This record gives sequence, C-alpha cells and structure tokens, in this order.
Amino acid sequence: MNQAPSMLKPALISGVAFGVAGSIPVVNWINCACCALIIGCGFFAAFLYSKDSRAAGFAFRPGNGATVGLVAGLIYGVISGILGGIISSAVGMGDWQEVIDQIQMSGADIDPEVLEGITHFMESSGGLMMILIGLFFALVLGAIFGTIGGLIGGSVFKVEPQPPVHEQAPPPPPPVG
Repeated sequence: MNQAPSMLKPALISGVAFGVAGSIPVVNWINCACCALIIGCGFFAAFLYSKDSRAAGFAFRPGNGATVGLVAGLIYGVISGILGGIISSAVGMGDWQEVIDQIQMSGADIDPEVLEGITHFMESSGGLMMILIGLFFALVLGAIFGTIGGLIGGSVFKVEPQPPVHEQAPPPPPPVG
C-alpha cells in the first residue's frame, strides 16, 4: 500500500517563500490586513499538499490542511522572525530609545528608574533582543494564522480518496456439455 505524502515539502516551500516575503520591510505590511501573508502561507501549503495527496490517491481534508498550515506557519515564523530582525537591525529600524521616547510622550506614568532599567537592558542586549522578541511573535502568529489558512485551504481543496480499482476476472468459460 502507498504511503501518505510528506507534509514537510509543501510546508517548507510555503513557509520559506512567505517567510522571506514577510521579512521584507514594505511587503510585510500586507500582514496588516488580518495577517494575510501568514494565512496565505497556510493556504498555499494546503494547496500544495492537496495536489500531492490527489496524486498519491489519499484523502485530504480540512484537518490535514490545518496540520500542514500549522507546520508552514511555524516555518514562516522562524524565517520571518530571524530575517526580519536582522533586516531591522541592519537598516536601523527598531531603535529602543524611540520606543522609550514614545512611551514618555504618551503621558504614561512610568517610574523613571524603570525606564532607565529597560533602556540599560535593551542597550546591553543589542539587536539580539529585537530578534528574539520578533521571533517569538512571528512564531505565535505564524502558528495561529497558518493553521487558519491551512484549515481554509483544506476546505477549499478537499480530496476524497479514490476507491481501489479492482481488475475484473474474466468470465468463466461456458459449460461444456
């Protein structure tokens, strides 16, 4: 009996492609529209996996789509979190002092010692903290919205298994006699 196709290839293709797109500074704004890139990542992974399932003669249902979408979303999170953090650090985006200034200008009543402690911590950790925070949020959002996209894709690209084809035996010879 044939084995079910692997989910890893569709998840890797979709997760890497959409993860790279999600780390590009202007392109990642598409995620402002209900995390559209991440949902698209899960949806595309479901599409690819449904094609593999159809070719192998296996069922592909919304649960399969959600699973492959989850894996693709996690791959998306790793790629976009790391690349996005590196790009932001290289381009100079994500300056913590700007964040602290925004907090102070908002009129929030925060103890100056706390702000100084946060500033010191962020300055001592450098860009690594930005990458780790970005990676955490990218993984969480990737898992949630990648699963949603895969679930939608599983519903759209649903494949029922093909019944096994049995060769019919030739009819028995007519009785002699």
